Amino acid sequence: MTTLIAPIPRAAIPNVRGRTFIRVRDGLWRIVDPSGAVIGYLEHHDGVDGDRFSARRVVFATRTRDLGVFCRIEDAVDCFR
Repeated sequence: MTTLIAPIPRAAIPNVRGRTFIRVRDGLWRIVDPSGAVIGYLEHHDGVDGDRFSARRVVFATRTRDLGVFCRIEDAVDCFR
């Protein structure tokens, strides 16, 4: 079950089995797997042409890898399946 602790409309988040979305601050969520390990971050950006969502995957304890910037939150969340 996906747990969402953020002001994103529930219908906007596809079911990502076992992932927990924890709000870090406005526009930034930490994605945690069932064992409690942080697997990545989802960030919201306001742009002149609309909302954008960037996804970053944790590679090592101190490094992340950009997965992309998406127009739809569903596409950004899909990176963490």
